[in-house]
Amino acid sequence: MKTLAVTLICKNEQRNLARLLPMITFADQIVVVDTGSTDNTVQVARKFSNDVYFFEWCDNFAKARNYAISKAKCNYVMWLDADDVIPEQTRLFVSEWKSGSSDADFYYAKYTVADGVWFWRERIVRNCKQCRFRGFIHEAITPFGKCAYLDCEIVHKPAETHLSRNLQIYRNAILNNRRFTLRDKYYYARTLAECNMWEQAAPYLNAVAANAKANPSDRVQSCKLLARYYLSQLNYARALKCLARSTEILPPDSETCCLFGEAYYSRKMYSLAAQWYLLALYAASQAAMVSDYYSFLLPHVQLSVCYWHMSDMSSARKHHAAAKRRYPHNALITANDKWLG
Repeated sequence: MKTLAVTLICKNEQRNLARLLPMITFADQIVVVDTGSTDNTVQVARKFSNDVYFFEWCDNFAKARNYAISKAKCNYVMWLDADDVIPEQTRLFVSEWKSGSSDADFYYAKYTVADGVWFWRERIVRNCKQCRFRGFIHEAITPFGKCAYLDCEIVHKPAETHLSRNLQIYRNAILNNRRFTLRDKYYYARTLAECNMWEQAAPYLNAVAANAKANPSDRVQSCKLLARYYLSQLNYARALKCLARSTEILPPDSETCCLFGEAYYSRKMYSLAAQWYLLALYAASQAAMVSDYYSFLLPHVQLSVCYWHMSDMSSARKHHAAAKRRYPHNALITANDKWLG
């Protein structure tokens, strides 16, 4: 039977740990690494684990996670965040996986980060020298060996945003002359964008989007972020250029299609917009975020509005009804009920 060590790093997470740790019913070992808590995080952790350690924080998530992995004594390692939740179905699945015949080195599981929004993330990895995180922030383990996908999910439920913390870590890295990888540049730009610091983000986004050595998904996401910025500036021509560049890297996913639709809808080009919203219903995900909002809800809502503008009331009501069946109480749907209900 496989043995599994669950590792996590935390700081001032007493409430989240009290929620998470009782859910870890399948682990042979729980490793908790505290990075400087001033609340009762350590006391809570010790109620559920004999392996509680301390790590002096150095603005490097990979080093902290790798320290936790170094304390794992099992042949597989699973990582978690303190503000994650493990559904009961996942607990049962992992317990069955341990006694099963699957012997991959690197396992992905669904990571749900919002209602209807998830992506595949490395979750259980064979405990060996290659099982190490890289990246001082937005850290990840590079895939190795035989990879497989697990039909289960971990749900991320943060109580607060970490934007200001992340931005400060990046600023400290710049002050310390840390050399940014292409991946670092992308995530720094994304953090700047999320902080509405678009003028600072744009050069990094353009650099990543134009670099063939960057991860294709990061390049596409950079194009989409730039397109959102130009759409907010009503610069539809530049937005469309960014979206067109993204399709030269990877086929358009649902979000890209919706952004194309938004660009044309905003210019009252309803027929063209409708074509892109229709494509959004069938587009693949590019192995990045899977979002029901972009692949179902928004396309149907916008199609109903586009067809209403084109006086095709039959098609407008059809798409409105499709969206309403799945999301009867969504504000986008109820707002259109008086026109299409």
